[in-house]
Amino acid sequence: MTVQTCSPPEKLKQALLKRSDELAMLPAVATEALELAQDPDCVAAEFAGVIERDVKLATEILSLSNSVYFAASSPVVSLRQAVVRLGLRQCRNLILTSSAASLMKSMPLEQEWVREVIWQHSFRTAKVASYINKQLRMGFEGEEFTAGLLHDFGRLLLAVAAPESFAKADPLAFVEDGQCLTAENEILGIDHCAFGAWFATHNGLPRALVASIELHHLPETHHPDGKLISLVAAADHIANHFQRYEEATDYDVGLNRGAHVIAKNGHPQLLKNDHGIVETIFGEVLQDDQRDSSDLS
Repeated sequence: MTVQTCSPPEKLKQALLKRSDELAMLPAVATEALELAQDPDCVAAEFAGVIERDVKLATEILSLSNSVYFAASSPVVSLRQAVVRLGLRQCRNLILTSSAASLMKSMPLEQEWVREVIWQHSFRTAKVASYINKQLRMGFEGEEFTAGLLHDFGRLLLAVAAPESFAKADPLAFVEDGQCLTAENEILGIDHCAFGAWFATHNGLPRALVASIELHHLPETHHPDGKLISLVAAADHIANHFQRYEEATDYDVGLNRGAHVIAKNGHPQLLKNDHGIVETIFGEVLQDDQRDSSDLS
C-alpha cells in the first residue's frame, strides 16, 4: 500500500481527528515559518521574526541549534544568528525536529512505557542516521535526523487510536522480519508505515519525510527520496538490534537492506564497515541515550 492509495480504517481516522487539537504536528507559527523558508527572497531577519512569536518553539530551536547534532563552530545565541549561520534549510529541519519531538513527548497514551520505548528507539535511529550521513558525506543537513525521529511515528498513532488492538499487533520486540507489518494489517487494518504516512500527509509534512515514514521497510523501492529512505532503513536496522541487545553482539551488517542500497548508490564503506563505522555506532553513538535525548525534551 502507498499513502496515495491507502486510506486508514474510518474508526482509526476518527479516533485521531477528534483529538486534532492534541495531535497538531506543526504549530501555526512553525507552518508559517516553513512556508516562508520556501521563498527564495526570504531574509534571515524576517524568518527569525516569525519564529520569535512562539516562545516555546524559539527556545527549542535555539537549544537544538547548540546540540551536538546541529551545532556550529561556536554557540548560537540568537535566532537571527542561528538563521544566518545555519541557513534556511538547516533551520527548516530544526523546526520540524522540534515540532516532532514536542508532539511525540506529549501524545496522550494510556500506557506511558509505550511512549518511552518508541521514543528511545526513534531517537536512536535519528542518532545513527545523523552519524552515517556525516561519515559517508551523504549531503543531508538535518533532515536525516528528523526522518529518523519520525520513521516509527505511526506506531505511536496506532497506540493512541486503538491501544488494545495495538498491544496485540505490536509487542514492541523490534524484531522486524516482515511479519510485524502483516500482523498490524490483519489486526488493525493498516500498518504503522501507512498510518504514519497518512497522518504526516494530512499535517502537510514535506514529501521526503512522508516517504521515509512510509517506505523505511522497503528501502529498495525506487523513489525520488530513495537516498533518505535507505539511510533511515539502515539506521533503523542498527537501532533495532541495539534495542534488543544493548550491544553489537552478533550484529551482521550484511543483513541490513538499507546498507545494501546505500552501498549500491556509491557508499560501500558502510556495508564493508570501513574505518569501523558500525563498531563506532555501537560503541559510541548509541551510548548515553538518556542524557542525549534530553536535548529534545
